[in-house]
Amino acid sequence: MTIKTLFIAPYPAMIPLIEECQQEEQDLDIHIELGNLQEAIPVAKEGERQGYDVIISRGGTAKLIEAEVGIPVIDVHVSGYDMLRVLTLANDFPGKKAIVGFSNITLGAKAITDVLDIGVEVFTIEKAQEVDELVKDLKMNGYELIMGDVVTIEAAARYSLEGILIQSGREAIFEAFMKVKSTYRLYQSKQQEISLLHALLQETASNFVVLGPQGQVVYEHWTDFAACPVPVSELRGGDLQDSETQGATEIREVPQGKLKQKRVRKVVRGQVYDLYTFSELRERAGLSGERIEAVSQLPMIVAKSPSMSETLDGIARHLSSTCLVLIGEAGTGKRLLSQYIHYKKHAGEGLYAHLTARHVLDAMDAVDPDVRTVYINGLDELSPEDISRLVSVLGAQHDPRRTYVLALEQETPAYRPLLFDERSVRVHIPSLQERKEDIRPLATYYIAAFHGTLGTSPIKIKEEALALLEAYHWPGNVDELKALLKDAVTGEKGYVIGKAKIAGLLAKKPAQAEVPESREFLQGTLDEIEKRIIHAIMKEENDNQTRVAERLGINRSTLWRKLKQ
Repeated sequence: MTIKTLFIAPYPAMIPLIEECQQEEQDLDIHIELGNLQEAIPVAKEGERQGYDVIISRGGTAKLIEAEVGIPVIDVHVSGYDMLRVLTLANDFPGKKAIVGFSNITLGAKAITDVLDIGVEVFTIEKAQEVDELVKDLKMNGYELIMGDVVTIEAAARYSLEGILIQSGREAIFEAFMKVKSTYRLYQSKQQEISLLHALLQETASNFVVLGPQGQVVYEHWTDFAACPVPVSELRGGDLQDSETQGATEIREVPQGKLKQKRVRKVVRGQVYDLYTFSELRERAGLSGERIEAVSQLPMIVAKSPSMSETLDGIARHLSSTCLVLIGEAGTGKRLLSQYIHYKKHAGEGLYAHLTARHVLDAMDAVDPDVRTVYINGLDELSPEDISRLVSVLGAQHDPRRTYVLALEQETPAYRPLLFDERSVRVHIPSLQERKEDIRPLATYYIAAFHGTLGTSPIKIKEEALALLEAYHWPGNVDELKALLKDAVTGEKGYVIGKAKIAGLLAKKPAQAEVPESREFLQGTLDEIEKRIIHAIMKEENDNQTRVAERLGINRSTLWRKLKQ
């Protein structure tokens, strides 16, 4: 098999010599074109398009071509014989003499002139644009003969100086032919390896794009999309730090629906590449209570109080557990803590799902495989039999990378199979009444958050207003505090929330339920006493049967029957 070779000669006198050498080389199918520096670039690109395997050129022309094409480029070096020939020609020439050229010429020239003590100055250029000014300066300094490449000789002619072209002889051309063969063998081996890897990627991976250091597409492969489902210009948005991008998952809304987008950064030979993969987010449309999201940063948890600090310490001690039960009143922030647990364990890798207990029982297999943390609430809707079945379902999940976080408001007998399962860890969440020290920092945080998200005016709360917040009993816990502060900042047009604003909002809240006198409360039959207890708790819980059943330690169906009696 012959190697299809394009030889771009930078000067006409080189062509006859190439043709002569070509007769002695049977392994190369050589086509010759004339082109120097910039004019050679379109010739090289056309040669690549026509399927040439290798390009040969010389000096600055070879360097320019190499940066523009994706096939090997061989540089015809100036040999020691070539340099000796030109120095011999210039030896008897009177006056000051200089060699001007790129490093491929000047390095060898400098070595020879130094060793042989030849009176010729050597000047190296980096760009062809430097030649003209340099030759002009040489003329002003009394130089009469300039030796170099085509661009150097052309500049010498413009300034009426004698010029000698340093040509490449047979030895340099034959050496280039040998390099073509060795380079082609290596290039073909690497191309074969790359082709195999591409074939394997097409079989084992799909829907991905690799971006280079400047955000350019280096490689992409799509099976489910005609092209990248997200504009490439949006993929580098934010330019996150390396530690934040390894395996990070985002959920993207696209016309086709919701997609999972993962980003991994790789450094290959000092160059940074970003691999983006896309896959369908497995969600069951219309399924009540299911929410899947990416938790991209650690949630803000205020823990100035000893009780909340103890809770976070307990979470830290049990992060290796795969099942944590968060026990706390409604509104204490169990969902936020579950996201805190997710980020602490996975630092942005994988997804977070918020599911109802019923969903877990009915469709746990439908949860997306990239979900790493499942937060489960709504256990009050389950019967004792369902609770036992839930424990079995969670125990049957064999993915050690997945964590289950369950939310309970009370430790009632109905949840005994879950609470005392050996795989479960119980974490108690204090009520806001038990963490009064956190009210001030929570208030400050929420006022700042609303200022940023809602554009509200207040940026501060007065001391006497904070004292009112601390004195209130907060039956709705942190959720109630957040809701009240939202009402305060949206209703305040000034920059400071005062005592009057907070007092007015607190005055609108219902009074605490009165506790009946025990003597009167315990009169009558057992059924009558039971009814009074149920109705008193119903009043305290604003007729929320779920919470009433939890407080009484019975299920909702039993409560419903007792209310009907």
